Amino acid sequence: MSESMSRRTLLRLMGGTAAAAIAGPTLSACSSSPATSQQQQNSGVQLPSYIPYQGVKPDLAPTKDGVMSGFLRYPATPIVGIPDRPGTGSEELTAFIQQFRPIPPAASRNEYWRNVNDKLGVTLNLQMVPSANYADKLPTVLSGELPDFTMIVNTPNMPQLLDAKCQNLSEFLAGDAIKDYPMLANLRPEAWRTTAFNGGIYGIPIPRERVGVIWFTRVDIVKAHGLNPAPATFAEFKELAKGVTNPKENRWAFHGAPGVRDLILRMMGAPVGWQEEGGKFTSINELDQTKQAISDTRELVKAGYFHPDTFTQGAPFKDWIGGGRVVMVADNYSAWPQYVTQNVKPGSPVQFDGMLPPKYDASSTPNLGRGVPSFSTTAFKKTDDKERIKLMLRVANYLAAPFGTQEYLINRYGKEGVDYTMVNGDPILTSKGEVEHTAEFYRIADAPWPLYEPGHPEETKKEHAYQVKAVPMTLANPADALYSETYNRKRNTLNKLLDDALADVLQGRKELAAWDDAMDRWRKQGGDQVRKEYEEAFAASK
Repeated sequence: MSESMSRRTLLRLMGGTAAAAIAGPTLSACSSSPATSQQQQNSGVQLPSYIPYQGVKPDLAPTKDGVMSGFLRYPATPIVGIPDRPGTGSEELTAFIQQFRPIPPAASRNEYWRNVNDKLGVTLNLQMVPSANYADKLPTVLSGELPDFTMIVNTPNMPQLLDAKCQNLSEFLAGDAIKDYPMLANLRPEAWRTTAFNGGIYGIPIPRERVGVIWFTRVDIVKAHGLNPAPATFAEFKELAKGVTNPKENRWAFHGAPGVRDLILRMMGAPVGWQEEGGKFTSINELDQTKQAISDTRELVKAGYFHPDTFTQGAPFKDWIGGGRVVMVADNYSAWPQYVTQNVKPGSPVQFDGMLPPKYDASSTPNLGRGVPSFSTTAFKKTDDKERIKLMLRVANYLAAPFGTQEYLINRYGKEGVDYTMVNGDPILTSKGEVEHTAEFYRIADAPWPLYEPGHPEETKKEHAYQVKAVPMTLANPADALYSETYNRKRNTLNKLLDDALADVLQGRKELAAWDDAMDRWRKQGGDQVRKEYEEAFAASK
């Protein structure tokens, strides 16, 4: 597809909206139509060499399985990872990013932002779109002249869009070429694989870790009731739920019935997402295990173990567990620091930990869903100006500097004495810093996440101990390494179909047999085509 692709053509390719844009957390190595052609192209892509950064030694060691590095304090003398500024001070770059925190003050009124620009040697102008509006805004951005950096989270017709509008970076990053950008070389190959399109590398991955979803538990409440926060069986899990639920005290065991359904599937050792056997794909939603898990969850709903507003969209479950109104919630591993910061105070009894799935029965081997390797891809605007591409890569390299470097401290915390102060070896944001540093530069490029809780080294140890047990249990979704255009276009429709059916059954509006009816509609409305495309892509990857 040519550079002159029109706005109307692009919007048509994207189905008129970007409804799929925020439904999934990763851009997978992909295919266009036919699926086999893209998969074959991408299987031959030379990914960047993986060169782990050795400049900072963690207090708690990572593992080859994917346990994250842990740090009890910020290094007293942060290492200078990048001695030279990426720019000269005269260049300007633009970026479109999805913003998950409040929009910060503009650079003219934001000392943190200006300091980052100064260290980059570039005036970096951010177009920040609240996450709720990202799906509506992305098609408009992609249909016009792109900014230099564009944050893309799953959108239809990715191969065609990237080919038409974005830069193939293979020349600059493939193999040992990545050595010019050592902080980007610190990203794992599985993250880079998500940027493989059209036989090339089409962006910078925003890495994520293997640990995935955690069942956060208020262990202080559980222990106060004389119960075990680490049940060994499903039967013990139900006793735990019963024991902590007390509506008279405004406390329930759970928020999130779909999450409990998923936890029960992990207890059973069920596949994650899709099951692949001999090249044939079966959705987990088609398995008898899923119907059993739905039935079990429905019984827990009937028993009254869920917060009465648990089915309300946008329910403030983080506040509920922080305030002790619920005892267990499912959330991403990245939420742990927020729970600590907001709730673990000196003298407070509040304690969080992650619960591992117990055995469903004597024959089961529990597992956990593996986190996807990247959240999004930062695409570069297509240009013939190689020096500008190298400038952009140097900026991305700076923003990807890992924990323990001076650059990370600047990128994440700002300027000492203005945005943060050092307290017992930890950078603690000032009130000014809390307002200004919500500019999320790490949506352009990011380092591997560390385990680090400023002022709470015991929480860092707890998180690391959880991961040592949890990460070896993780199981990948075999479809994560594949691409289905049908799923990218129809995922919201297909997911809503099943979400609505699940809600009807769990809330007692329909019987369990309604799930079978929903699965029939799912297959006809696109599920079977998604399966076909995954099978074709899988075969082509061999």
